[in-house]
Amino acid sequence: MKHCFRFPFLLCAVGLFASVISCGGPKPGQVTTVNGVEMVYIPGGTFMMGDSTTGRFQVTLRPFLIDKHEVTNGQYRAFARTFGISFPVPPSYDDLPVVNVAWEAADAFAAWRGCRLPTEAEWEFAARGTDGRHFPWGDEFDLKNANGDDGVESLSRPDGSQDGFAGLAPVGMFPQGASPFGVEDMAGNVWEWVHDWFGPYPATLMVEYRGPDTGERKVLRGGSYRTSSANLRTFHRAYRPPPSFDDDIGFRCACDYPVPERGALPPNAQPADTAK
Repeated sequence: MKHCFRFPFLLCAVGLFASVISCGGPKPGQVTTVNGVEMVYIPGGTFMMGDSTTGRFQVTLRPFLIDKHEVTNGQYRAFARTFGISFPVPPSYDDLPVVNVAWEAADAFAAWRGCRLPTEAEWEFAARGTDGRHFPWGDEFDLKNANGDDGVESLSRPDGSQDGFAGLAPVGMFPQGASPFGVEDMAGNVWEWVHDWFGPYPATLMVEYRGPDTGERKVLRGGSYRTSSANLRTFHRAYRPPPSFDDDIGFRCACDYPVPERGALPPNAQPADTAK
């Protein structure tokens, strides 16, 4: 990290948010365009991660950027074209989140874009902020704020859904469900791969928590259009082996701040032809 973010944070009486702004960074929640994609600035901070069911521990993060929306078919198409990957999704679906992408392909896409997958801690902080809310918009579930499974029998309603979508929704359709920082679609629509291997949470304060060093399953966050409100909570965790893909699994990217250069794949990584 450059400038004031190169060193450990000085947690003074005026608070971390004030120290970030005084160092010349963007305002919390400010949207910036990185390589043609809207990303949201998330200031560094300390928050309680998890809840009583998953375990709780304190995490401190440096500032970072995260995609305002999930990666779309249109964005993934450019990546697939660059590497000669088959991507038989019609352009009319370009505003839908890309799905059927395994963790390795998501990781390679993020690196190609000059970014990476968010850590599990970054994802949760971007979704809930510092007040411990259960959903990105607050503590009470509201069907109008996310594309999830509302329990409506599909035969009784033509669209099969009270939220307006029987399946995937175009990204950005639920701005009223944005997180405290203005990040959208963090509850429902598609599960999102994150960087971390799945494992039990630590019991002590962590700085830049990145999960276990190794594992068999990668963490998924956010729930999907198929999942109930319990799985749409900001602290809910799911997991799959990295080669897994499904029609409700997607991802979004994160970047360090300041933003690194675009174009390199992660070491020893090749983009896999898993997007169907």
